[in-house]
Amino acid sequence: MIRLERLAKSFGSLRAVDDVSFSVPDGSITILAGADGAGKSTLLKMIVGLVKKDGGRVFLRDKDVSGDLGRVTAITGYMPERFSLYTDLSVEENMNFFADIHQVPRARRETLKKKLLEKTGMLAFRGRRAGALSGGMKQKLALSAILLASPEFILLDEPTTGVDPLSRIEFFNIIQDLKAEGRTILMATPYLAEAEKGDFVIFLRKGRVLKSDSISRLKKTFPARVFRLQPRLPVFEALKSLPPEQGLRQNVYIQGASLRCLEPPGKDFRRLIPHTKAEEENPTLEDIYIYYERSAGAPEGREA
Repeated sequence: MIRLERLAKSFGSLRAVDDVSFSVPDGSITILAGADGAGKSTLLKMIVGLVKKDGGRVFLRDKDVSGDLGRVTAITGYMPERFSLYTDLSVEENMNFFADIHQVPRARRETLKKKLLEKTGMLAFRGRRAGALSGGMKQKLALSAILLASPEFILLDEPTTGVDPLSRIEFFNIIQDLKAEGRTILMATPYLAEAEKGDFVIFLRKGRVLKSDSISRLKKTFPARVFRLQPRLPVFEALKSLPPEQGLRQNVYIQGASLRCLEPPGKDFRRLIPHTKAEEENPTLEDIYIYYERSAGAPEGREA
């Protein structure tokens, strides 16, 4: 298990991480989600010791590893958003380089390299220069490189940002396979539709935990009803023309050609929005994040 207790980090006057505590259960996929600047990357870097924390403690396997970089690197694999591959080296040469860094015994190296390249679909490209790979293939090679050390805990910082949709699906299938092997994965992602494939989610806002729980429990206990509305006006005009009823505007957003309406208990926002069709739907992580994020950002005293 990964457990954080009251982690804090400031950069000058900016409080990047503010008293953050949470746990990542063993053998799970836990998602860190939040807007740019929410503190996702800083948190991951503090866990692996790349950023010095101002306060708090990090526990791996229930042992405080604060200041023990050797222990952290021995059981943790960290993949930053921009992983440094050697573009003039081939896929296999990159793997050999990182195998040397991780001190993988030569007797085990070839078997492990082949297994990882097969898992990620990169075996056929082992002779290709890393600089000639697509974005998705580079990310899969980067993941293979950190897996050479056979880490128990895998930390991924927005690994599919800028990657084409098909490669994102393939990458997440690999993550699911790693979970099935018993690995514990903490992944930051801006894609809430992708986050639906996780087990737990931690929503961050301005360096603090906004909401966290298992994804299934968050959906089951979500207090608002969710409606997809087909407005009488074009969606942008419909959104702009919403009446100033308290809480209405922060609970309606555009999704494609429709409006998504989140109705808190005791509210009937639908009647305030001229529409031709209304369908009630199950909440998604996007609905849940928007509901709590906008409620947290509402002016003090204003009804959410």
